[in-house]
Amino acid sequence: MNYSMHLLLALTSGFAIGIFYFSSLWVTVRQLPTTQQPILLIIGSLLGRLSITILGFYLIMDGSWQLLLIALFGFVLARSILIRRWKPRTFFR
Repeated sequence: MNYSMHLLLALTSGFAIGIFYFSSLWVTVRQLPTTQQPILLIIGSLLGRLSITILGFYLIMDGSWQLLLIALFGFVLARSILIRRWKPRTFFR
């Protein structure tokens, strides 16, 4: 596989990790009002999300900081898209 395909794969993988991370964060925040022990939910969710995210970036990186940088760009791109999608609607002008 040539280098440009590796870059594209790193970008899409970083985007997928970002979708996973921020969607899981959104689910956690929405569950907070209904849980009996919110601190356990926050800590457990944080550890789970970070573990999977760091492992994903480590596997994508494969020893190349360029691939890591492209994957981080995909991660931030996913964040920007999800923020725009889930932005609260205000009726004030």
